[in-house]
This record gives sequence, structure tokens and C-alpha cells, in this order.
Amino acid sequence: MDSSARELPLLLGRHKDQAETLLLIGVPDSSGIVHVRGWSADDWSAPPGARAERATLLLAWLETQVSAGRPMNQSLYAVRLWLRGEGPATG
Repeated sequence: MDSSARELPLLLGRHKDQAETLLLIGVPDSSGIVHVRGWSADDWSAPPGARAERATLLLAWLETQVSAGRPMNQSLYAVRLWLRGEGPATG
């Protein structure tokens, strides 16, 4: 990943009834909030959904997804570092 990156690209694979999903996760701010943009394989051409949420809640949800068997293009370790503000582009 480029050291100047300000978003972590995260591709969640298809699992059971859940479509493949692309998330671009921003760098957590000083209060632990991240901005997330997302697209679904159900309609890749649609505008992204955008939201802001607590990094800790997003991490908990992603850990649940991985535990359920949903594949990701990033290691869970790298995602944890990013969401804790310890990733390579967060400093």
C-alpha cells in the first residue's frame, strides 16, 4: 500500500446471501471516527454509500464477518492496525 494512502481499500468477498462489498475506510480521526464509502456487487455502478462510524464498532463488525467465513483482501491484523490509527498511512 502506498504510504500516502488516506483510505484503506477493503474487499469483502461474497458469503452466503451477502454480496461482495468494497469499502474504502478513511483514517480514524482523533475521536476514533472513520469515514467509510462502500459499494456492493449488486450494483457496482451505483454511487457509494457513505457513513461515519466509530472505528471500534467497524472493527468488531469486520471481525464478526471474518469469523463467519467471509474472506477479505486485507489481513485482519492490517485492518486492526488501520482502525487503531497504527497503520502505515495513519501516522
